[in-house]
This record gives sequence, structure tokens and C-alpha cells, in this order.
Amino acid sequence: MTTVTMTRGFALPSTRSVLNLALGGFAALGFWELFSAVPTAWFAEYPLEPPELVKSLFAHQFGLTISTPTAKLLHFTTGFLFYPLGYYGLTRWVKSFGMPADGWIWGVITYFIALGFFAPLAGQHFLLNDVPRLSVMSLIGHAIYGYLAAYVFEALEARKA
Repeated sequence: MTTVTMTRGFALPSTRSVLNLALGGFAALGFWELFSAVPTAWFAEYPLEPPELVKSLFAHQFGLTISTPTAKLLHFTTGFLFYPLGYYGLTRWVKSFGMPADGWIWGVITYFIALGFFAPLAGQHFLLNDVPRLSVMSLIGHAIYGYLAAYVFEALEARKA
């Protein structure tokens, strides 16, 4: 397996690792979509609607109206590629506590990215604290998402090429 390195000493993921990250991201995103729509709607009385957050973010920050399919594409790309790449960066360049802690930690970080950073930029309350049950379900969903994405990635990485 060939690894490309940057001058600062950070090893970039191999093509195989990026594919494995994406596969982990797809598996976790599949869980997220079901969790955000069904149990969340039952418990919180509302489903989680990340594409609506994306649309609101673009409207508030840039004055742009983007379509629902575009917002879904941006959310899905984040879920299957960008967040998994973030996991790789955190666990390979910053600090790894080992599995399963890395997955749970990354999931909680993604919750804070989505609802602590982007939600206020989109005109929503910090961590959706105005709808606490929705916020709790988002935290649970993101934590499980992070665990699943990391678990699948690490399991695939452990296999011999």
C-alpha cells in the first residue's frame, strides 16, 4: 500500500483508505437516515431534517436559495465523505483513543459541528436547545453514526489487501 505524505509529515490516506472511509460513511449514513426519520419523529415529534438546515444555512449566510436535491447532495456528501475524512484526520493526525472510543468521540464531534456551529449560522438555536428532544435524538444519532462509520472503516482497513 502506497502512502502519499505532505511536507509537514501528515500521511494522506491511500486510495484504498478513502474508499474504505466512504464505505463506512455510506453504512453510517444509511443508519442516520432511518434513525432521523423514524425513531426521532416518534420521540421528538419531528424528524431531523438536515437538508432543511443546509438550505437555511445558504439562505442566511449567502442569500441563496438552493433546491432540496442540492441540499440533500451536500448533506450526503458530508456524511459519506467529509465527516469520514475528518475522522481519519482526527485519529491519524491528532489523537486516537482506539476503537470504539474514536468512533463515539467523532460522532459527538459531528453533533457539535452540525448543531453547535452550523445551526446558529443557519438561524437556529445553538444545539437546537429550543427543541431539546430533537437535540437529544440528534446527539444519539450522530454518536451512533460516528461509531458505525469508524467501525466499518477500521474493519475494512484491518483486512489484508
